[in-house]
Amino acid sequence: MKKISLIFAVLFMAVIASGQNFEQPKVSAEDFDGVEVKVGGDFAIQLQSLDHEAPVELIDLKNNFNLPTANLNLTTRLAPGIQLHINNYLSSRHHNESWVEGGYLTIDKLPFLPASDGVMEYLTIKAGVMMPNYGDAHFYRSNNAAVLNNPFVGNWIMDAFTNNPGLEVMYRNKGFLAVLGTNNGRMNYGRGNDIGEDLVFNWKLGYDTDINEDLRVRATVSGYHVGEGHSGSYLWDGDRAGARYYNVMQTADAEGDNFRSGRWSPGSGQSEMNSYMANLFVKFHGLEVFGIYEDMKGVKRDVDQHFTQTALQAIYRFGSFYVGTRLNKVSDHNDSSVKRTNIGGGWYMLDNVLVKLDYVNQKYEGVAHGAIDGGKFDGLVLEAAISF
Repeated sequence: MKKISLIFAVLFMAVIASGQNFEQPKVSAEDFDGVEVKVGGDFAIQLQSLDHEAPVELIDLKNNFNLPTANLNLTTRLAPGIQLHINNYLSSRHHNESWVEGGYLTIDKLPFLPASDGVMEYLTIKAGVMMPNYGDAHFYRSNNAAVLNNPFVGNWIMDAFTNNPGLEVMYRNKGFLAVLGTNNGRMNYGRGNDIGEDLVFNWKLGYDTDINEDLRVRATVSGYHVGEGHSGSYLWDGDRAGARYYNVMQTADAEGDNFRSGRWSPGSGQSEMNSYMANLFVKFHGLEVFGIYEDMKGVKRDVDQHFTQTALQAIYRFGSFYVGTRLNKVSDHNDSSVKRTNIGGGWYMLDNVLVKLDYVNQKYEGVAHGAIDGGKFDGLVLEAAISF
């Protein structure tokens, strides 16, 4: 009862002063006045109070603070319409050391080729180490300490995120959106085996428009394709920073930390795979509704896989506060599934200072977590974050 009372206290006390962001707008070329470097940072910390249970003995979860996380962001305007972005993890759950997460070049204008101005009015080119623009779910996820886009504390159960060397071209005109990209399918080349010559391809088609000043509608469909013979692609297990909901469902005899605790997915290493995601976003006044339907079929170590994810999220924003709920389910078509319900709210104390509370209830059916058949976890997580 104390946990439920705390939830409603936050909901009635009370997140985002402005609406949800998706693809970044085109980099302005008109106001360029020489090379300019912006240094930014993200900081996040959680106070976790969770309980879990399963048919086997689990570790005793503690009510305490999680490891604070931090990012360092460098954004450099190199020329009119050309920008470089690099993100660094200074502190993360999985890697204690500081390291470069990824970096990419965004080109919205070719100042050295004036004849291209008419074409580049509608095109954006991205090249580097980056998350492929597959689906819209990744716009709602926390990236280590960068959590302001996520109204809840945890990411999706089947969390599509990776950083692969690649190239993307995006076309935008009058609300229509088209993306075509290619990458090497994994975060690094080789590591003891040959990655092969097969490239991975991703695409997106969509329409995003303001019907009027009160109503915005966005609909997209995306694909991600791994050709037969690839040495093993990453998509859902590419987040090396670690998940929220620390140590949930970890058995008492387990060694080390399962840094993906709370998630469930096809894993990494698909040598052949086709995945599709459809998304719908509707904003009416302060209400925002977002939906996911994702379906993947692949082959991993000569074993066929078929996973489906569905999700429905509703957020109501008023001023600097928000409340909302998220329903998320993943099934593997082998009588195993994971269901999660989130209820929460948040307060933007400043545009770049956020406090949010997340009640989570997650249930496992079948062997959907290691060798454990069934189980669940639930409780509260309070998160505070600063981004600038």
